[in-house]
Amino acid sequence: MTPDALASVLTDVRRLRRGFAGTAPQPWTAATAAAELTVQLGHLALCLLRRRGAGTTGLADAQRPITDAGDELADVLLATLSVTTLAGVEPDPVPRPARCAGEVDALLRLLAAAGQLAEAAMVGEGFRHQPAGTPPSVQAASAAAVAACDVLAGQLGLDLLAEFRAMVTDAEAFLASRDSPG
Repeated sequence: MTPDALASVLTDVRRLRRGFAGTAPQPWTAATAAAELTVQLGHLALCLLRRRGAGTTGLADAQRPITDAGDELADVLLATLSVTTLAGVEPDPVPRPARCAGEVDALLRLLAAAGQLAEAAMVGEGFRHQPAGTPPSVQAASAAAVAACDVLAGQLGLDLLAEFRAMVTDAEAFLASRDSPG
């Protein structure tokens, strides 16, 4: 993701975070956004299981179909950048994406980066001890997760920015409907 694209996406993330703040029973923090990231990764995994022809019995809810991998990957990007937004920091510059051996490798890289981001957010808020070694900061881990989103989008044949923009449009319509009388 280019620096200009990231700046534009971050503007949308900040606006959506402000809008969604009134929809949650409790205020969100970076750690809450990291928990949301796991929810969205689960939704994405459900889509990818279906895409691969795997059974989803016990994982899918017929009342709540989750079938659009592009939308779910956009939600992962939103959750990733919500962590930095709610931590009050900017992500580091997005590194050049690693080469991947396919969709599964790309997903595993995203999961690893998301895990590092969740750990950094939890440590930063005192929910987890500072691990040994030199784990990445929220800024570095979020940049790695954004890069991993880009790689997975490429593997899935998706335009991540277009998917993100479509998700923003849907989210803004949802928020507007909550603000409308009647």
